[in-house]
Amino acid sequence: MNSPPAIRTDERFEKGFQLDELRVLPSTGEVIGPGGAEKLDPKVMGVLLLLAQNAGQIVAREELHEKLWANAVVTDDALTRCIHELRRQLGHAGGHERYRTLIETLPKRGYRLNGTVAPLDLRVSAPMPARAIRHWLAAGAGAAVLALVVFAVLRREEPAAPPVAAANSIAVLPFVDMSEAQDQAFFADGIAEEILNRLTRSGGLHVISRTSSFAFRDRAADIREIAETLGVDHVLEGSVRRSGGRVRITAQLIAAANNSHAWSETYDRDVGELLAVQDEIAEAVASALRVTLAAGSSGTGLPVKPEAYELFLQGRFFFNRRAPGDIELAAQYFRDSLTLDPSYARGWAALAGAYNLLLIRNEGAEEELRPLQGEAAMRAVELAPGLAVAHARLGQYYFQVGERSKGETQSTRAMALDPHDPLVMGFSSDAAVRRGDFEGGAEIWRQLVERDPLSPTDRQNYAYFLMQAGKADQATAQFRKALELNPELHWSTRLDLLRSLVLRHRYDEAEVEIELLPAGLPRDHGLAFLADAPGRRQESDAARKRLVLAGLEADRIALAEALTLQGLTNEAFVALAAARQAAEAAPIPAPAIRARVYRLRLEMLGSTFLKPLRSDPRWHALVAEPQ
Repeated sequence: MNSPPAIRTDERFEKGFQLDELRVLPSTGEVIGPGGAEKLDPKVMGVLLLLAQNAGQIVAREELHEKLWANAVVTDDALTRCIHELRRQLGHAGGHERYRTLIETLPKRGYRLNGTVAPLDLRVSAPMPARAIRHWLAAGAGAAVLALVVFAVLRREEPAAPPVAAANSIAVLPFVDMSEAQDQAFFADGIAEEILNRLTRSGGLHVISRTSSFAFRDRAADIREIAETLGVDHVLEGSVRRSGGRVRITAQLIAAANNSHAWSETYDRDVGELLAVQDEIAEAVASALRVTLAAGSSGTGLPVKPEAYELFLQGRFFFNRRAPGDIELAAQYFRDSLTLDPSYARGWAALAGAYNLLLIRNEGAEEELRPLQGEAAMRAVELAPGLAVAHARLGQYYFQVGERSKGETQSTRAMALDPHDPLVMGFSSDAAVRRGDFEGGAEIWRQLVERDPLSPTDRQNYAYFLMQAGKADQATAQFRKALELNPELHWSTRLDLLRSLVLRHRYDEAEVEIELLPAGLPRDHGLAFLADAPGRRQESDAARKRLVLAGLEADRIALAEALTLQGLTNEAFVALAAARQAAEAAPIPAPAIRARVYRLRLEMLGSTFLKPLRSDPRWHALVAEPQ
């Protein structure tokens, strides 16, 4: 095999160069492209510069090491991490995945930059691409203008200060896949998540949940910024390099206050030892933080074959990602895992969860998938009676097929086994609705938000319970935060925000939210709540009439709430009766009908706007359990 040509340098490139549509400025560390501007670490920029100077040619790893770390002793992982970061930032600057693939890995040889490269003539100022300008406006000047407009129009609450770091608190970031082919993301994620879950079950340690910790994947943020955003004093980060049946895991615990290493270690093991090494890392981190892990708290259920566990991790990767087609993939990986090891309880519980999501998205599969969901959940409980998530999944199944007493039994058992598991806690809030204990439900979701501060879904649920508990002012702040975290949330979230403002008689702010609702029925739902707003009664009445004419296309519960607010009690009962009749008359199997009615009942029982109807005899028939 011929050796690659010697690495060459060209001083012209150091002043700046063009890489396809990207403008690279080594002196400032910037890469500017259609997707915006990225600031590269000096070593990352050094890798890009050397590859650009030798574009189209293989640059050996050894030569890159020699040029960039000539007087330092570093592991091979340092270069791999630079390549990983470079691909990520090129993709961001370019605004497209293809820019990641400009860097080609040639196993055991080196790297090659594939693209059109030319030195920049800096005497002529290159215009910033249009998409980059829009990116700047959105992130900078545009945001400032928007802030002034909002300040002028709204009497908004003061923005919440960053959370104060809890004592003995930690966020576990997604581990970086350092494998040669960059195809082990599921493996790296799985290891980080298992360590996180293990730490969650320790006493005296506040652990941020997966959604918030993993939100920093592929984001240029330093440890102090991450810690401040999540309200923690320590961050665990790491990398995974897999080669055949061996895996190298590097983990380091960083104290955010001074960005210092509190602990670090590298583990070289067989893949079959993965469960043991995850426990070792969790134990070491707990020891460094001076906390004790609960005995037997790994939550793995029964021991599992390594090959089956790897398939389980792949399934969980897709289950968590939830892109189109991912849940189907997750279910298949879980089934494949259980074919290899049918005794793995967590695999059965995970499969029950996948079937549940598939059913939510496709009620037409009720007859096929609902029995499979029940069988999977029952099998999980049989194999591991002490596994809380298994009981939670079985309780979920029983509620959805209308067997409430069995569902209550399983939910109670899950809470007794692990009251701190996020899934178990979320399910327990349904029981709070049935009891009418919205204060208790709000407290459950407050704890979940504290552990998962970047989850818009948790914020929505917290806001919902606050509103039903009579704390509309706090609910408003949480709905706003949910929309800030994810502006693409379904329009019903903005309608909920509007409803919380109406409860506070903040009609000016509610009118602004109406303008942000989609035209048509969504906006009519918002207008229907403005009957008491000065000068809006006629417009509100017209919107209400349009909703009545829309029939089943309208949200009957929201319509009934608006009617109740306007004192139109009889009309409100007509809307609620129509909603229940539609749920019971759906052309779907009986279990699906019971599940629909169950959800409808919870919505009616949880509505603060419908409280005036509860003393009417007609109310009890509407919220009765299905036969």
